[in-house]
Amino acid sequence: MSLSLETLELLPEELEAVKEKVRRLAYRHWEAAGAPPNEALRFWLQAEQEWIEQEYTPHRDDLAR
Repeated sequence: MSLSLETLELLPEELEAVKEKVRRLAYRHWEAAGAPPNEALRFWLQAEQEWIEQEYTPHRDDLAR
């Protein structure tokens, strides 16, 4: 199963903040690739997976115990 932002355990305000981070990351990747037309979804999904792999820790509250 592939994770997406919508399937993560995030509060609504956290989700909005993460979406903004992913949007900025996707834009940077898109620009670096030469701003190809009609590729927004590909860069969004790439950035989303990158953020999940690098930043998201499920049950992070449990890790602090």
